[in-house]
Amino acid sequence: MDTTPYTHKIIGIVGGMGPSATVDLMDKIIRCTPAVTDQQHLKMVVEHNPQIPDRTKYLLGDGADPTDAIYTTCKKLEASGADMIAIPCNTAHAFFARIQPRLSIPIVNMLQATVEFLQRAHPDIQKVGLLATSGTIKSGVYHDVFEPTDYDLAVPDHDFQQKLMNVIYGGKGIKAGYIDGECLEEFQLVSDHLTNKGAGVIILGCTELPLLKLNTLTTRSNAEPTVFVDPTWVLAGKCVDMSLQAST
Repeated sequence: MDTTPYTHKIIGIVGGMGPSATVDLMDKIIRCTPAVTDQQHLKMVVEHNPQIPDRTKYLLGDGADPTDAIYTTCKKLEASGADMIAIPCNTAHAFFARIQPRLSIPIVNMLQATVEFLQRAHPDIQKVGLLATSGTIKSGVYHDVFEPTDYDLAVPDHDFQQKLMNVIYGGKGIKAGYIDGECLEEFQLVSDHLTNKGAGVIILGCTELPLLKLNTLTTRSNAEPTVFVDPTWVLAGKCVDMSLQAST
């Protein structure tokens, strides 16, 4: 049994939605942590369960309900000593209200944290673009957290949303292991579409999207580079802040 005392709060991660997004969050937590030795890093407990039913399929009426699987995974983290839970899946936050009341530890709300980040970093932006799965958009979870703000939230038109779903779920999409080529080209078309609709910043509202080689995107002539907001980075920073509060 590990009897090492921990002076910080332990971060629990619901993994597998998707697998690479889980690793991405862990990497960003490590990179956000002000540590110079191994021992100064934060303890994470990860329950990696790729068998959780697809959230978007359920929300679009074409799949099994993932609520119980997400809840069971959260309870395992709770039983393992986690002080908070991070879910690196935007769409899974559609089930937040069903699950949080049944837990004794908080789920760190990635979507709410993203809105708070925007209010600090981009207070003068009027229109915010959202790139997310069709399930996330249909659920309205981002619209709900933006409703009390002064931001105007813009989503892709139907044809561009279909392109984005192909970027994520297609045979040469991110979930299939691709991060450049065809899926990156389609991503650029969709992000340019939101910029043309007046979006001053664009939220990467699916945790697979930050895995793309975004640094290779081309900038349109006479246009400012697109500003992307990565909720995974925001979630990582929030978890680190909450964890380190126990040490102060």
